[in-house]
Amino acid sequence: MTFNDVEFKACARCGVEPAIEDVRERSLDRPNVMSVTCPSCGMSNSIAWGSLMATPQKEAVAMLADSWNSR
Repeated sequence: MTFNDVEFKACARCGVEPAIEDVRERSLDRPNVMSVTCPSCGMSNSIAWGSLMATPQKEAVAMLADSWNSR
């Protein structure tokens, strides 16, 4: 699957396509959280990225994809 033009491979554990959740908080002290989860087996990974867009979203998506795809 792709999210923001970044490819996320199928779950390394069971082969099902993952789901992405992007939770943005408009806060100075709480980070935004983006997670990828397998809807079948529940394997997941998440990344907290800079509040108020300190880290660009595209960069956060790429970091999450690298982490997920390297499993």
